[in-house]
Amino acid sequence: MNPNQLWLITQYSFTEIWRNRTFGIAFLILIPLIIAYQLSFQSDIFNLPVEYTLVLPSFIPTQNAYLFNLLQVFPLATMGFWVHKQKKCNTLEALLVHPQGNGTHSAGSIIGIIGAFILMGGLSLSIAGLINLFASPTGFRPLIYLFYLVTLFLPTVIFIVGMTSLLSARYLKNSTTTTLFMLIYLGVDILYLSKLYHGILDPLGILLPYTFSDFTGIADLSGFLLHRMTFFLMGIGFSILTISGFPRIPNKVNERQLTGIVGLLFLFAGILSGYTGYNHHQQKEYHQALYKSTYNKYVQNTKLNITTHEIRFAYREKQAHMESRITLRNSTASPCPEIILYLNPSLKVTSIQEHDKPISFTRDAQVIMIPYPVSPEDSITLDIYYRGTIDESICYLNIPEKQKEFDIDNRHYLSCRFGHRYAFLEKNYTLLTPECLWYPVSSPPINPSCPYNTQCDYTRYTLTVDHPTQLTAISQGSDQKTKSGTRFENEHPQRNISLCIGNYEKRAIKVDNVNYELYMSQNNFEILTPIEQKLNSLPAEIRDIKEIIEYERKSSYPFSRLRLIETPITFTSHYHPTTGGSEMVQPEIFLFPERGISILNGRIRPFTRSLLRFDTFTRSPFKSIIHWKLNHEHITTSWETGTLSHLKLSVSWDYNHMYNIFDFNPLFFNHIHHIHSSEYPTTNEILNQLVKRPWENRDPMNAITKSHQEALNYLNGKSYREALADNTLSFDVINQINELKANDLFMQVILKGVPAANFHQFVQNFMKQNRFQQTNFQTFDNAFFEKFGWQLSEIFPMYFNQRELPAFRVKNFRKKRILSPSEKEGDPWTPHSKFNIEFDVLNESDVNGVISLYLESIIIPKGEDPVIDRNIYTPRSFAVKAREAKKIIFIYEGIPNSQSIHTGLSKNRPNMFKIYDEVFLHEKKTEYTTDSIAREEPIPTSIFFPPANEIIVDNKDSGFHIINPPAPWLSRILGIENEHHHISFFKAVSHWESQVSTDYFGGYNQSAVGKATRKGKAALTWTTPIDKKGKYKIYAYIPNNSYREEVRRTRWSDNPIRDIQYYYSISYKGSSKKDVKVHAPETSKWVFLGEFMLPEGKCSVTLYDIGLPGQCVVGDAIKWVYQKP
Repeated sequence: MNPNQLWLITQYSFTEIWRNRTFGIAFLILIPLIIAYQLSFQSDIFNLPVEYTLVLPSFIPTQNAYLFNLLQVFPLATMGFWVHKQKKCNTLEALLVHPQGNGTHSAGSIIGIIGAFILMGGLSLSIAGLINLFASPTGFRPLIYLFYLVTLFLPTVIFIVGMTSLLSARYLKNSTTTTLFMLIYLGVDILYLSKLYHGILDPLGILLPYTFSDFTGIADLSGFLLHRMTFFLMGIGFSILTISGFPRIPNKVNERQLTGIVGLLFLFAGILSGYTGYNHHQQKEYHQALYKSTYNKYVQNTKLNITTHEIRFAYREKQAHMESRITLRNSTASPCPEIILYLNPSLKVTSIQEHDKPISFTRDAQVIMIPYPVSPEDSITLDIYYRGTIDESICYLNIPEKQKEFDIDNRHYLSCRFGHRYAFLEKNYTLLTPECLWYPVSSPPINPSCPYNTQCDYTRYTLTVDHPTQLTAISQGSDQKTKSGTRFENEHPQRNISLCIGNYEKRAIKVDNVNYELYMSQNNFEILTPIEQKLNSLPAEIRDIKEIIEYERKSSYPFSRLRLIETPITFTSHYHPTTGGSEMVQPEIFLFPERGISILNGRIRPFTRSLLRFDTFTRSPFKSIIHWKLNHEHITTSWETGTLSHLKLSVSWDYNHMYNIFDFNPLFFNHIHHIHSSEYPTTNEILNQLVKRPWENRDPMNAITKSHQEALNYLNGKSYREALADNTLSFDVINQINELKANDLFMQVILKGVPAANFHQFVQNFMKQNRFQQTNFQTFDNAFFEKFGWQLSEIFPMYFNQRELPAFRVKNFRKKRILSPSEKEGDPWTPHSKFNIEFDVLNESDVNGVISLYLESIIIPKGEDPVIDRNIYTPRSFAVKAREAKKIIFIYEGIPNSQSIHTGLSKNRPNMFKIYDEVFLHEKKTEYTTDSIAREEPIPTSIFFPPANEIIVDNKDSGFHIINPPAPWLSRILGIENEHHHISFFKAVSHWESQVSTDYFGGYNQSAVGKATRKGKAALTWTTPIDKKGKYKIYAYIPNNSYREEVRRTRWSDNPIRDIQYYYSISYKGSSKKDVKVHAPETSKWVFLGEFMLPEGKCSVTLYDIGLPGQCVVGDAIKWVYQKP
């Protein structure tokens, strides 16, 4: 191949493609679109940046590379037109008469096209680099830009150009057919192929995590390069095969055959590279299944307790070299025939000794078996020597695969995917947490067969780390420098410890008796300069936050230090049932991602600026961030849904409450004590749920989430024990089940005469008395009996095995002020005022149930500018037997500003709702009474049902029907329409969606359906048989959603509230359809539709989705009332 001739043809091809109109128009649109996006969201040029995208230096080039690589496929797909145009117009005729080979012609043409696209990609990245340098405060890393150009753009362009050239040269003789085929192929790839087999079929690499961490780079660099090499080699193979189909006599004998063989070899090499990457993922899955089965094999073996553990760690020759001296004790009443230990499978045990004498052992994956019997109450000390690397496949085996994939898939911002790593063991950076089994333990971190039935040890650890002087080692315990590194000693037993070694700088401050230490990368400390300028106010802020958290937990912080450690963005953790949190929060250690991403929403710079303005806020930004982001078990998260969700382009969203992996609660509860029970495995979890938030801080009106509804539905027919054994349930659902059962236990304890405050105090005291150790349930239950005279084990069998749920109807809630002999009507309320609170309740199920009344009071401290300090919730529980109806009268001393009914674990939807208090809101005069006796009175069940002359068809009855028009074809393909869009408002256009609310009509299921208005092709129909002809008044129960949404629409504008109307039609035998139009009410109520003479037979009422633009239509129930002659 003559280089000069190749260069000549490459120049010609490059010039031709550069002059191509389609090419020019495509990039005149594509590049300005990407740049406009990045200027808007990733720069401070408009003073409205999304600060999250400015945090890491790699975010700007990553976002640019992702968008360009995705959007360039459209002009690439049209290259078929250009190739066929060359052939049709003979534009290469002048070059073809020269004696160069076919390979030179084809290679030059393809290289020219590739060069044009790569030049455009380089231009796009260059402009992004200028934005990075001059329009954002983010650091600039030029090599990242070059990396994306070579590894992301180049393989994509080569593969698509090679494929298009091959199709045009050998198989598809028509330019339109070639382009249409490529568009279909790339569309299918973007929509579907990119999600299959870990993305190995996707030349664009849409799902690949290639965001760079400043600590450790890309999460899976080898996997990324294997993927890109696959399509790079296959693209070259396609290009070479194109030469063999070139319509020109070759210069050499057998040139076509040789060219074809070389092309096939490149294709084979690409396929082999892809298979290697795919096999890498398959091996992970195989190892995970192996490790899980190994755990299950030894789960019943007697476990010894490790009382002390001395560890020595060093990193040499790309391996960890470690020694452990452990003291094991048999705390059981029976002999232990062999010692079982657990260690990461990639750490090879070289020797185990007792008093310098070798002991035989065998390995089964992560299990170490030592045939050494230990008698009850005896102890043994072993020296274990081991070295190797870390196999991350051992981590989080208890997480359902779908849940793990969901967590990992949502580790991104915009299109910058972070990937996931669970451990690091490198020359300049190490991060090892207990999940990866980096040292021997006798109790594994999980029990895959039953995650909540996991024992734990409380061990006194000592850790000695050998490391270079320029690196910093961090772990639990007091630290002391040694000649070769750092030594850590723990003052009290810990469940486990972690180790982090890196190039960190340290800042420290001591507030009262707690040392707070911050470890961050040297490059990142510059962002904290504004905080250091306000150090005088920082201790007061920290002290205030600590006091708030301790007050809410009714518990003091149990450790003498807290080390905050910055970790790579690629490192992650999952919620762990045995600790009630994740490994981001451990005793004495808090791990946070680079620059606070996902905790501070990346807003460290604006956060630090705001920190200087403490005096301008009632609650400082510092306090708000720490309190609201780190002090809550759940966070509201959003994620993309639909067919295009994997593109992370925010086409359609879903929202839900999820467990917060940065929750501080485990530091106060799960990490300091553990109650173990094999028979009742979630005892520890349930009790921790109850003490995490004292009864007076437990708001029963938490938002109803999707997982909450799924948990209620699951328990309606299945027992708690069945749920714990069901591995198909996501952690969100099983944790919601645990919360429901915890509240259920709380209600039953109160019902048996134990005051809520006394129960909470007892559990707290028991945990404090047994701090830093594991106890069994029997010990706790005996202490409970001594305190309250009955045992939890009396109710636990029914509690864990009951399947059916109660179903309540509640009505006629009234609140009356009780007048004392010295008071008269109209006297002002005082803190000692008493109220008579009554309501009627029916349990229409066949099982007994518990219903609770929560009364809320506001605590406002004295001061010139009083603010609400906290809300106090007073729960009162009442037993309602199966098929029982009664009136409950309760006497309350104080001023309840709100009240709510909580039906708990029941068939009720929703299972908690507030009572609209007209008296407190001054919409109704106070009622008075002298009745001050609390009691329960039986009442007839008939008051809960319609009278004999009424017929009601609700949206859950068999007479209710939904008519949905077919969704637009594009919406169906892209999956844009969501099932549920908003907690309060109906936004769906193509279909009716269901919601539950206490504003809706119903028995124990209060729901309605609604949608946004359209052209009347969607409808709701209520049908009932009329058995008695005569005059009927017809009513529609219309919730106030439409009016509330209209008020919300006009709140921030000068537009008047529009007249919202509903359009009904009424049909019955012997009459034409009657159209009825009514006004939407301001409050949810029965609205009169008209009076009709109805014959015997069916009568139907239909509601249409007709209305004003932006209006929603809600259908609930229809009522027919027979009028006596």
